[in-house]
Amino acid sequence: MSKKTKTEYEILRDKWYAKLKNKGFVDIEQDEDRLKSWSSKISLYHTSVTWESKVAYYNMADNFLRDYKFESNLDKVIWEYHTHAISIRNIVKLLNKTKVIKTDKSTVGRTIKKMSEAMKKMYLSNYSGKYE
Repeated sequence: MSKKTKTEYEILRDKWYAKLKNKGFVDIEQDEDRLKSWSSKISLYHTSVTWESKVAYYNMADNFLRDYKFESNLDKVIWEYHTHAISIRNIVKLLNKTKVIKTDKSTVGRTIKKMSEAMKKMYLSNYSGKYE
């Protein structure tokens, strides 16, 4: 069997990992996607930040549902489903089940994006649209 030669990147990576190890650095990551061991500190922080931001977003979305003058009843219905955290796929299923309107994921997704932009402009005074 022939031995695989290392790429320039792998040689450089190994050199710097060795330097870090000699300095006492212990990497908590196994690879780009996984930690070597589960860490409640990282998990709890990530979960609480994510949860708090989602709660704030859906509270704002619910207020927007009451305060905004929607262009159409369909936009309002799509946004109402969205405020209940219903996925785009399930919104499409619900709307298509009524047999009143036939829609697709692209249309629903564009509507949610449009309403989300309008909501941010309405409630976030310093929002310029640069975040998305």
